Amino acid sequence: MQIEVYTDGSATVSSRPGGWAFVIVIDGKKHSECSGHMAGASNNDAEMEAAIQGLAAALKFINTSRQANSETSQVDFDVTLCSDSELIIGWTSGRYRFKQAEKIDKYNQLQFLAKRLKVQTRWVKGHSGDEHNERCDKLANEARVGVNRKKDIAEAIAAGKTLIGSKKSGTLCVWYKNQLKVIDLETNIVENYERTIHGARGGVLEIREEKSR
Repeated sequence: MQIEVYTDGSATVSSRPGGWAFVIVIDGKKHSECSGHMAGASNNDAEMEAAIQGLAAALKFINTSRQANSETSQVDFDVTLCSDSELIIGWTSGRYRFKQAEKIDKYNQLQFLAKRLKVQTRWVKGHSGDEHNERCDKLANEARVGVNRKKDIAEAIAAGKTLIGSKKSGTLCVWYKNQLKVIDLETNIVENYERTIHGARGGVLEIREEKSR
């Protein structure tokens, strides 16, 4: 059984949140995907976390399959890590030496999984149209940006500022609990309506409460 683990990480600077993602493909068909965020991560940190999470998921799948089906226990699983990071490919295969002593525990996790699964590696050129690589890139970026957005929203609310701004396409006004609210359908941000900030409101959708039905 051929298992391909596509991984990707997304980060800016180590003091800002990062995102990781993986897509698992079994015998040519997409099996599962997952993504998550890190409180602070460099791009290499995010890439390594993606590889660790992806390989750990592959190991869990193999162990679960073997326990659930006696026939599967006789099947050989060939696992390949697919990444657009040459550094991650080099660290996983052992071709590149890992020199960051403060992060050696993460490297050891990667090496444990790589050896346990007898992982092969394949470099994939980023942004070249590869379906699963592109999906990983999207998921990792969404995980990173999503965390930043929550922080930005919290800071804006605390400062009494708006993230929606003046009226634009993709916004909706709703009346709920005696308060007119504005929803940005692209970002899922909700703010209390203020004409001086959000502009003319246009049509309004009323959300009825249970007691009024």
